[in-house]
Amino acid sequence: MLREIHLSGTPYAMGLEHGQLLRDEVHHLALERYELARNFAATRGAQLTRQQCEEMARQHLAIHQQQMPHVIEEWQGIADGAGLPIEDVFFANALTDLQDVLWQAADVEVHGCTSFLVAADTTRNGNPLAGQTWDMHATAQPVITIFHRTPDNGPRSLVLSTAGCLTLIGVNEAGISVGNNNLRPTDARPGIIYLALLHEALAQESWDDAAAALIGPGRASGHNYLVAGSDGQLANIETTATEHDLLPVETGVYVHTNHYLSERLQALEDPQLDPSSTRHRLKRAGQRLAQEQQPFTPESLRLALSDHDGDDLCICRHGTERNVRSCAFVVADPAGQSLWARLGPPCEGTLKEYSLDA
Repeated sequence: MLREIHLSGTPYAMGLEHGQLLRDEVHHLALERYELARNFAATRGAQLTRQQCEEMARQHLAIHQQQMPHVIEEWQGIADGAGLPIEDVFFANALTDLQDVLWQAADVEVHGCTSFLVAADTTRNGNPLAGQTWDMHATAQPVITIFHRTPDNGPRSLVLSTAGCLTLIGVNEAGISVGNNNLRPTDARPGIIYLALLHEALAQESWDDAAAALIGPGRASGHNYLVAGSDGQLANIETTATEHDLLPVETGVYVHTNHYLSERLQALEDPQLDPSSTRHRLKRAGQRLAQEQQPFTPESLRLALSDHDGDDLCICRHGTERNVRSCAFVVADPAGQSLWARLGPPCEGTLKEYSLDA
C-alpha cells in the first residue's frame, strides 16, 4: 500500500516537513541516482564523477532560481529537512532530464511509461480519465509516496512521486490532472526540469494555464505530458527542449509511449533511439484498450495494461534491483479529485482510490 503524507504551508515549510519525514528515503534515492548516472556513463565508455554531477545540478539550479524561485525554496526545504546539499536533492529530481544529454552518445533502448487519455464518453462515471504505468529502476519503488499538499497560496493537490521529489503524477482541487512519459530529443540543455513543470502545472487554477505551464520557455529536455480537466478537456503535449505539439483529445482513447508521434517533432528525436519497446507497447496498449469492454473504469484500465506480450518489450514489467520495473500504476480522475493507484506492476492487484479530501 502507498504511504500518504500531508504537507502544508509555504514552499520551504512543505519541503522541510517532506525532508524531515522521509529523511532516510531521500538519502537513499539521491545516492542511488548518482550511482545510476555514473554506471550509465561507465557502461558507455565515459567517466562521470560526483563533482561533475554536482556541477550539472548547479547549472540547472541557477536557471530555476531565476524562473521558479518558489521551486528552489521547496527543494531547499527538502534538503535542509533531510540534511543534504540542495545539489543532491536536485539530482534525484533531474536524473531523467540529465541523462538525455548522455543518451545522445549511445545506442540505448527506451524503457519508459505507457500512458493514456480516456474521454468522458467512454467512462462509467462520465468523467475524463488519464493514466499510466510509471516505469523506472526497481529500486525506486520503495520510496514512492502519495503527498497531500495544502500550500499557503494556490490550489491543494494530491500527488504521487518519490521521496525528495516534486510532482510526478497528480490532481488538484481546480479539477486538473497531469501525468507524463519520457521522450528523447536531441536538443537537451540546462533548463527547467520536467518535475518542476508538472509541479507548476498543478499550481494553476485553470486547465489552459496548466497546459501553458508545461509548454513555457526554458525546458531542459523533452517529455510527453497528459493534461486532463474536470470539464472534459484532454490533451497530449509532446515537447522537446525548444519545441512542442499539443493534440486535443475529444472522444475515445488516446495512447502514448516513448517516441514522438508528431511528424514535426520527429526530426528532433534522438536518431540512436532503439524503438523496439516503445513501438510494441504503443501497439499493444491500443489493442488491449480496444478489446476491453466499455465503459471504462480505473480497474478495467488496470486490467488492460496488465499485458506481458513481447516479453522484455512488454507494457507490464517486473524487473528487480536496477532493472526496469512498472513501479506504480495510476489513473487520475480530475472531476473526482482523486488518484486510483497501486504500487508495483498493474497485474499484481487492484487499485486503491486516494482522495484529495481524505
